[in-house]
Amino acid sequence: MRPTKALIITVITIFAFSPLAYSKDFIIFNISQQVPMGYKNEKVKKNFFVNIGKIQGVKTGTVLDVHRKVSKLNPLKTWKRHRFNINIGQLEVIHSEDYSSICKRKESKSSKKGDHSLELETFLLGDIVSVNIEKNK
Repeated sequence: MRPTKALIITVITIFAFSPLAYSKDFIIFNISQQVPMGYKNEKVKKNFFVNIGKIQGVKTGTVLDVHRKVSKLNPLKTWKRHRFNINIGQLEVIHSEDYSSICKRKESKSSKKGDHSLELETFLLGDIVSVNIEKNK
């Protein structure tokens, strides 16, 4: 039995576009926090909801790297657009479901105070998350 042209084209199309079907950015899709009461030295607790979970191997205690894609246009001579992948910080998973997780900000001892490389130095909706391989061996 010989394969038909339509079958061959279908198989080639599936293989050609399969990486696109599986390449997906995992992001922060929601942020919830306590209402600040104005107390001195008050720490407002925040939870970050991400669309990565047990199916992707994430469990309680998993450390996630958070980075932001920034695009800037160079108006000098070339008008070339430059894209940057800026590391924002880390999250630690406190609860995990099949396709989503709840995280808290992971405090790092090496974080530089006064590093003003970003306009907003906190996590935002749409920031990209990925599993930190070094911390989760």
